[in-house]
Amino acid sequence: MITSRASDDAQQPLEELTLWLDRYRRLRVGCDTWAHRSFADLVAAYGSFFDPAPWLDRGHQRPGQCFAVASHWADEEGWAYVEGFAVAPCAAPFTVFEHAWCVTDEGDVADPALPDGVATGYFGIPLTSDFRREQQRLRATRAVFTSDPSNPLAGFNDQILRQGLPRHALAKDVAAKGRDGRRGNDGSIRP
Repeated sequence: MITSRASDDAQQPLEELTLWLDRYRRLRVGCDTWAHRSFADLVAAYGSFFDPAPWLDRGHQRPGQCFAVASHWADEEGWAYVEGFAVAPCAAPFTVFEHAWCVTDEGDVADPALPDGVATGYFGIPLTSDFRREQQRLRATRAVFTSDPSNPLAGFNDQILRQGLPRHALAKDVAAKGRDGRRGNDGSIRP
């Protein structure tokens, strides 16, 4: 579902993520008996759109290490860890890519990996700390659902794709703050 925004420029990241997720959902990792055929299908089912926000000067951003640094800041600050996709027009031809970031208690994106201004939108699943840590321990990687460059042998989280997300996985109290400064998240996609 795409909802209206104040301007076409503000709508573009959500539209690009929506189109890309729709294409990527068609690529299958598993079979028809699985709850989710791909990581994109999982994110489309449970994810929400988040507007970018400036980094909070808590340390240097570390491109290429999103899963590790998002996990670190989630533990350090008590923020929600979110895994999904970011859209970055400057990264053409691959403008949408797998990514992890945090959401603060105030609902702002805190991206400890991408420099400010690179991402124009995010679409992902906010996770509880317990579920995130459990999956990272089981998979021996910082990525919860997708492949992590630090441990490429881990691959996708086939167990979650087969069975679906358990109830304790979703951080239900996370609401993104939009460009208008209000909390709420109107950019969800459902299968």
